[in-house]
Amino acid sequence: MLRQRNHRNRLLISIFLLVSILLALTSVMNRKEHSLTPNIISQTIILIRTSNRCQTRLTYLLQSWLSSSLAQQSKIYLFTDRIKKYTDKRVLKSFKTIIETNCSETHGRFDLCCKTAHEFDFYYHLSRTNPDIEWMCRFDDDQYVNLENLYKFLPQFDPFSPYYIGRTSLNHRLKTRNHSQTFTFATYGAGVCFSRSLLARLRPYVSKTIFPHNCIKQRLSDDAYVGFLTEVILNVTLTSFQELFHSHLEKLDMSFRQFSFAYLRRAITFGFAWDRYDLSWLPIIHQLIELIHKGEQQAAERLWLFLRNYEKEHPNRSEYKRDQTCLPSQTERH
Repeated sequence: MLRQRNHRNRLLISIFLLVSILLALTSVMNRKEHSLTPNIISQTIILIRTSNRCQTRLTYLLQSWLSSSLAQQSKIYLFTDRIKKYTDKRVLKSFKTIIETNCSETHGRFDLCCKTAHEFDFYYHLSRTNPDIEWMCRFDDDQYVNLENLYKFLPQFDPFSPYYIGRTSLNHRLKTRNHSQTFTFATYGAGVCFSRSLLARLRPYVSKTIFPHNCIKQRLSDDAYVGFLTEVILNVTLTSFQELFHSHLEKLDMSFRQFSFAYLRRAITFGFAWDRYDLSWLPIIHQLIELIHKGEQQAAERLWLFLRNYEKEHPNRSEYKRDQTCLPSQTERH
């Protein structure tokens, strides 16, 4: 009996040790897998929409958040209407990849929907040869984008789930004539990100031959129609982050003075409206963001205080004035 009991105890101890070793190995493997964080930069494409009428804006982008190094633009793509109309060829040479949409340069509903359809079409074309792309984020040419914050933000979401991320455009929900269900949408002016899962589900509805015409049929802008498709047709709710994404559509009294330094550090986009802040502020804001990234906390806070006080002492900068960064289109000139 004693010999059997000792044998059983030795067997239990052996099993316990074996299980402990297996658990330890599993834990190590899990830690290794967890430490292999995905290369979010290579898995995210950045699309920027502009027009030949707004060539000055591109200079400000290159002086701020958008690197002028072509090697660092491998996943950044510029969309414009007609390349041949550019007078500043040096600006064009500063971009690694430029996609010409041949959509009208005006700001009409059909024209904007045409440009949006080209953005989606480009993603589907690119994804055929780049299956590792997990996110498509698109921005306008009058925005500051904190790319480092964006790349830290996206990994908390599963790209294989349908995600539609941005800033809610209106404080009320919309309704179309043919559908009883209401919906909301992310304003394109604040930047929007789509996961690969949602992009796969959107594909039948956003082709260049279908999307612009259905925009008109529903009497919706391009970003509103994307919201309609996403929430009403695909039943995917907008994931809104009002504190991280900002557009030029925000009220004039929503000035930099009302942002705390901590709030600024977290933000992903800022919208620069010519009737509130002109785009010459972009390089200055970029220097501030760079100080934050470098850990120069005290210098960043001092510059922040200067900018806030400057705005307070120069209220005329918030007065209505014509946008000097975009020339009027041919239709607007007549």
